[in-house]
Amino acid sequence: MKTAINSPIPTSSINRLIFLDNLRYLFVIGVVIQHATMAYMPSTWWPVADEPSLLVSFLTGFFDGFLMPSLFFIAGFFAIPSMINKSVTQFIKGKFRRLGIPWLACTLFIGPILPLIYHYTRNNMTLTVSYGHTWLTLMKNALSFDIGLLPPMSQVMENDLFYQRYMWFISLLMAFFLIFSLVYVLRKKWFKPVDASLNMVGPSILSTIKTMVTVGLLTFFGSTLLIGIMFALSSGVSNPESWFTLGNVIQFRVSRIFLHAAYFILGILTYKNRWLESGKLPGHHRTWALSFLIVFLAYYSSFFLMVNGGDSGTEKLYGLLHWFCLNFFTITALGLFMSMGVRYLNKPNRFNGFMTSHSYNLYLAHYLFVIVFQLLLLMISDIPSLLKFGFVSLLSICCGLLVSRYMIKPYPIKTLTVIVGMFLFMIIFIR
Repeated sequence: MKTAINSPIPTSSINRLIFLDNLRYLFVIGVVIQHATMAYMPSTWWPVADEPSLLVSFLTGFFDGFLMPSLFFIAGFFAIPSMINKSVTQFIKGKFRRLGIPWLACTLFIGPILPLIYHYTRNNMTLTVSYGHTWLTLMKNALSFDIGLLPPMSQVMENDLFYQRYMWFISLLMAFFLIFSLVYVLRKKWFKPVDASLNMVGPSILSTIKTMVTVGLLTFFGSTLLIGIMFALSSGVSNPESWFTLGNVIQFRVSRIFLHAAYFILGILTYKNRWLESGKLPGHHRTWALSFLIVFLAYYSSFFLMVNGGDSGTEKLYGLLHWFCLNFFTITALGLFMSMGVRYLNKPNRFNGFMTSHSYNLYLAHYLFVIVFQLLLLMISDIPSLLKFGFVSLLSICCGLLVSRYMIKPYPIKTLTVIVGMFLFMIIFIR
């Protein structure tokens, strides 16, 4: 029987791992920061368009590369333990309460504010339509239950087409959980965790490289295949990052759906196969660190070559190279963060406990704060974009945490009542 070799995770209990919860709140903070960058990069569709900043745009690409797949990985890891001792009905009801109700509330009452701000900033800070008209147009388009590719985002915003914005993650996660629960009921034995004592091989350089290469190549070829199918079936579509809407209930980028599903499944497999206990994941820390550095440089170098590639043929070639690097950037970033999390974030403390308990509510609340602070700072021309970005990030994180601490978490029903009241106020007075 093999024994553990420097296994970083205790084998006694893995129902909950502190470092994964801590990584999740860090990734959510990264999402807030990424959305804070959007007003300060060349963009025609974000509601607030301020002076672009090269450094801020650099951060956008960095967070876009790994944040959401990493959040899907963590969700997948906890899928099996959250299903144990529950019927499929209990599991789905629990997920609907936690995910579905906030998704519906934010989709109905928060998301529609964004098109209003978009039209306001694009029409010389003047409202040309009422909020009620904007809301009704958006809901009418939502009830069309479209299936297919969305137009470019600038057209979506200009014509008030239905787009879930940051709620796409919640709806897609609900879909993943639904599929998981159905498969779990039909093939429960597939999800039975292995005996940890039989899997203690310990982390190694070779196993870490195998994990990186396998996941990187799998997601690259799977995602590239879907992009190719999209181009083949949709004449006139040239954007590989086009969004697909499934009845307007689920929306996702075609280029990323395989990536997100693969990381959700990787999380499930990590729990089932006890890869954390054995050290297979996160694996060898120095190997992840060196691999991340190499891929990081390749990721941004390929992006620079793509942007400055010259003719369309060369640009497409560098674009494919950049896409290849992105898939490896995602797995090396996750591996590095996990290996650092095991070492430095796997002990409880008061601050981390507070942040983990409010990370989900921060995700739900942050979007409107980001847009409002970007809009307020747009009116002040003397502040550099980099400094504006810093203010938006910090203020949005603080406000999101405060709202979670004093409203959402202790008073969820009252919070929903306040949101509905705000909606009615805007319907009546914003004309």
